[in-house]
Amino acid sequence: MTGGSGALLTSSVGAALLTGIFHTLIPDHWLPFALIGRARGWSGWRTGWVAVASGILHVMLSIVLALLALGAGRSTASFWGETLEQAGPYLLIVFGLLYALWSWRKGGHFHPGGDWVHGADAGHHCSGDEGPSHPEHLHYHADEGWIRNKSSLGAWALALLVGANPCVLLMPIVVAADGNGRVAMTAVLLSYAIPTILLMGGLSAFAVARLRAIKLPAGVRFMEPVSGLLVAVVGVVVLLIHRLAG
Repeated sequence: MTGGSGALLTSSVGAALLTGIFHTLIPDHWLPFALIGRARGWSGWRTGWVAVASGILHVMLSIVLALLALGAGRSTASFWGETLEQAGPYLLIVFGLLYALWSWRKGGHFHPGGDWVHGADAGHHCSGDEGPSHPEHLHYHADEGWIRNKSSLGAWALALLVGANPCVLLMPIVVAADGNGRVAMTAVLLSYAIPTILLMGGLSAFAVARLRAIKLPAGVRFMEPVSGLLVAVVGVVVLLIHRLAG
């Protein structure tokens, strides 16, 4: 492995690790389990294990999607006469910026304080402050029936619904890491998978017992755009590595 390839692998592992950690901190990876677990009287252990099962599904789907993107990327790169190693940094930059823009425009915010939910397009403005008159107010894209225990679906159905939402940010990272061998690719995938699963389970178990005490900072609404920007920054770093190595 050349110095440039080693630096590229290090950058890819770092990007996968940061994606696994930072993206999982976004409340839609753990807050649904805490809200529903608290409403239904689940223990921290049960809530955590449901979230872990969901995390495993989430990771598996993300990896499958990334590997499919890798196969498609190989075909596309071959067609245009470029290697994935050359195209990878540009994919990271473009994809990261587009994801950041999409998540910024999508909107939506989180504020755990009760059991009422609405989206960013609910038709009225809300400051995000609970206030004394609306202690039940919760800003979170979720299903009211789940939280109010109106749904007949069980814990594992919740795990399926939340987990069946792959992380597309892994795709350009896997594509950029191609060419360094199976061991290197495995390191990249594990760097994403392990923190994602552990954080989903751990945060859900902790939050179900501490939900009322959790105060998410106002900046939490920017975590998804920042995740995309981090991927774009990694692309810039990899591009600089290629230029210096060349």
